[in-house]
Amino acid sequence: MPAWFSIKWAIIAVVGLCAALGVIGGVRKAKRAWKNSLLGMITEGVKDEIRQGKVGPEDLSMRSVVQAQPRSVSDLSLSLVPRITKDYPDLNLSQMQSAAQAVLVKSFELLTSMTTLTNGDTIDRIERELCNCGIGVTRSLAQDLDSQIGSARSTGKTLIYRDVIVHKGGINDYKKTASTVEITFQYSLQYLQYQERNGKFISGNRATPTQVRYNVKVINILDASRLAMEDTKGIGFNCPHCGAPVKHLGTDVCELCGTAIKTVDMRVWLVDKLLEI
Repeated sequence: MPAWFSIKWAIIAVVGLCAALGVIGGVRKAKRAWKNSLLGMITEGVKDEIRQGKVGPEDLSMRSVVQAQPRSVSDLSLSLVPRITKDYPDLNLSQMQSAAQAVLVKSFELLTSMTTLTNGDTIDRIERELCNCGIGVTRSLAQDLDSQIGSARSTGKTLIYRDVIVHKGGINDYKKTASTVEITFQYSLQYLQYQERNGKFISGNRATPTQVRYNVKVINILDASRLAMEDTKGIGFNCPHCGAPVKHLGTDVCELCGTAIKTVDMRVWLVDKLLEI
């Protein structure tokens, strides 16, 4: 065999090897780029959840791989804050917004923890834990959550809300009538939401966060007729001096003893509704 022929094939072999190494290097580089991309990180996260048994095939679909974008919020704070502060100059709106958000998140925690139980106190516990968020709640809100818990318990379901993240929030509405004042906060958030029965998955999605938007309505009851419609245990506002019930929360003094009453107080602003929109 001529020497030039051997050299030719040697050169071809070297070029082929370099090409092969280049392809392998390119593949490895592409794999690294994929893992570092948003879609790659989501996919790897899903794989980890599968390995840990947190998700199964029933949770996976084409849309499960792609993270949905957070919902937008209709924030009208720019126009509403001046109106609210004019009517209630001592009101800390930032504090109220944070407290209303805490009530919303705590409600999801209670729906999860309390549907794991087959019985036990509900309404009183709901009120107690929600009021620890820095603002009061109406009895009707506690009853609404209690109804959801009771309905799930009656069918043996556990309502799971986990990995709750609030993206943004703002003031969405402000209404003032003869009987009540209402401030509505709107929040954009996400969570993993699904249902189990006897520890087994039955519905929902454990892999892809659900993007939602909620309105949280905070009210101040000004009229005795509205106050009478509510459970006094849920309202619970009395004169700090003599303990007499305050019939009109918009009054400045107690009708019985004349003690000055500061009505612009977080005790009389109560979270009344949590509405997914």
